[in-house]
Amino acid sequence: MESLNLTPAESLIIVSPKASGDKMIKFTLMDLLLKKSLKLDIIEKFNFLKGSYSSIIISEGESCQWPFKPHEEILIELILEHHELKLDEFVNTLHKKIGSPIEYKNRYVRDPLIDKGYFKMQKKMLMSLAPYNMYSLTDNGLKVKYKINKLLNDAENLKKWMKEDLGRAKAYLSVLGSHILLTDVDIKDIKKFNRILSYINPEPNTCEYYSYYLYTVPFDYLDDYGNLKSFDFLDISLLDHFNSFSDLTDKDTSVSGRRIERRLKNREVIP
Repeated sequence: MESLNLTPAESLIIVSPKASGDKMIKFTLMDLLLKKSLKLDIIEKFNFLKGSYSSIIISEGESCQWPFKPHEEILIELILEHHELKLDEFVNTLHKKIGSPIEYKNRYVRDPLIDKGYFKMQKKMLMSLAPYNMYSLTDNGLKVKYKINKLLNDAENLKKWMKEDLGRAKAYLSVLGSHILLTDVDIKDIKKFNRILSYINPEPNTCEYYSYYLYTVPFDYLDDYGNLKSFDFLDISLLDHFNSFSDLTDKDTSVSGRRIERRLKNREVIP
């Protein structure tokens, strides 16, 4: 089966070019944790004023294997540089390093996709005075966008398949992988579905339903026909803690960072 070799952040910018850099940081971090490239530890603490609370610590995972893509690499290197970071420290340190979330989006997510032929950039002039960049999907990018949207839209059928066609449900989760974070499927449902589907034996033939994966599937987890044998390369148990990651898209950057982001937005156009 074909693999589109995309991360959730790359898929997001292809189907929704105006999505925020904060969201791309969030989904990249969650993806790296699910794939065990990074590790998450929850430390329960008590404070006289706050009462009981949890502290989220991020460190190197057991499957931290290179190479990583640029938007993954900068997150990995940040953790390796500091050994471990609390979630809020991680966000603050990353924003200082990259300048602003839109810099992360443009430089680390979109620019490599230009090199791969998914996006194209044209330099334009506004009333012959102000230069700006216009980004658009190439023909290949539009084809990939169609494939991604087709799979993401199928999420609305997942509950039905869980009742009527477990083979189709498992095939769907197989080709989607951690991209399910981009859908509206509730995290509690994802855990429940994964638990139920892990007991299906024999494994359903994914290729009977789909011809491509959105992501790169670890070779050891595929059978001779290219079907996924196991979801064990994803640490689904971490989904319990991902509600805390909503702060990543609400985090305030420095005033200067926001000013830079606004200026950059005003100087580029994405149709």
